Amino acid sequence: MFGTEPAESGYSEGEDMGQAVTYFQKKDTAFISFEDLADDIRQAKYVVALTGAGVSAESGIPTFRDPSDGLWTKYDPAVYATVWGFWRHPQKIWELLHDFMRSNDPVPNPAHIALTDLQRLGYLKSIVTQNVDNLHQDSGSTNVIEYHGSLLSATCRRCGEKLPLSKSMLQDDNFTKELPPKCACGGIFKPDAILFGEGIPAHAVQNANREVDKCDLLLVVGTSASVSPASSLPYRALRGGAKVVEINLETTGLTNRISDKFVRGPASQLTRTVATLRSDGGTATKTQSSIPTSN
Repeated sequence: MFGTEPAESGYSEGEDMGQAVTYFQKKDTAFISFEDLADDIRQAKYVVALTGAGVSAESGIPTFRDPSDGLWTKYDPAVYATVWGFWRHPQKIWELLHDFMRSNDPVPNPAHIALTDLQRLGYLKSIVTQNVDNLHQDSGSTNVIEYHGSLLSATCRRCGEKLPLSKSMLQDDNFTKELPPKCACGGIFKPDAILFGEGIPAHAVQNANREVDKCDLLLVVGTSASVSPASSLPYRALRGGAKVVEINLETTGLTNRISDKFVRGPASQLTRTVATLRSDGGTATKTQSSIPTSN
């Protein structure tokens, strides 16, 4: 949740990351600059981005992988961020959301804005995000597939009724007077962010697979793509003949195996790629993405 990449879900495509790796021999990944990346984007016909925690990190959103972060030293993820913890103490995740939203007011950072700019220039067709913070949409991005759900809605576990949420609602101290929120049917609401141990929504998996199958360039931005089933997407892209380019601070398990190219640096430096594309004075005029509105 937040900028995190949840642990393995109940969904499986019939192969895990380890099995997928056996399909590919090691390869030499080329290291390029953010400016060089503009050439790959310009030459592609259908670009899709797979984003993760690294994109939202510069907005101040903590990750589970940072043991120094105060949020996760205060709240044990095993208690507050697992589906089993939710069923035992359903109020705890709501307390966590309230505390986080009250002490943080995350807004889109240059990485989100750069991806939105790539869409507006006509290059980037869709975003498959493992983040649940809505910051891609806040920055103006469209065709966003929320692979791990969203913090800004909740669902009754009894009848399926939807509860829209907002940052201001979660920040309000009055919100904590009766937790967890209850539906008119008597059921309790659970945030739509996927918790550890939950399955990925089928529509998200289907939409993500469809977009990856259509792409000829997959940008893996701010994520190691090491958690199933999102970990299958770069392999799926490669099997379909697409080029895979990583934008990350450090190399990952994809480097020198799956990724054709690697751009080292924070995702916010994608602004350099956008600037290079704009300096050419043109925008792409290519087929638009068509993600069902139900997503």
